[in-house]
Amino acid sequence: MNIQPNGILDFEVYPLKENLISEGRGNNRKGLFVACAGTEEPAAVELLSKMLQAAGFDMDEDALVFWTTTQQPLPFSLLRNEAGFSRAMFFGIAPKQAGLMLNAKPYEPLALGKVTYLFAASLADIQANPALKRPLWEGMKGMFGV
Repeated sequence: MNIQPNGILDFEVYPLKENLISEGRGNNRKGLFVACAGTEEPAAVELLSKMLQAAGFDMDEDALVFWTTTQQPLPFSLLRNEAGFSRAMFFGIAPKQAGLMLNAKPYEPLALGKVTYLFAASLADIQANPALKRPLWEGMKGMFGV
């Protein structure tokens, strides 16, 4: 819905859902948030799981993973406040789409406040172009201290 009463608002406004955490997958034991653009395809889930395992994380126990197929902004700030994430990875989602006003470079960890962010290409793009795995791994090493 685009609300523009008397020209005051010129940006998209979306209704917020309650209990957003329940829509994610995983137990978030280590405070890791992962958002992926696209659908939860078995090949993408497997790739993500392997990448997280290489960094010492179990996807189902240590992280909270969201899949999104809409252009609607992801309410990351609300989720962070509810779940207390210390690290956040975004695959195929720009900072603005996550509701964050950050100037982040792809594959470079960005520490801001109590959260470290990492933005990367979508999992589908990473699967299609294996050359993207190297910069992602380098960014993950910097983020997780691996």
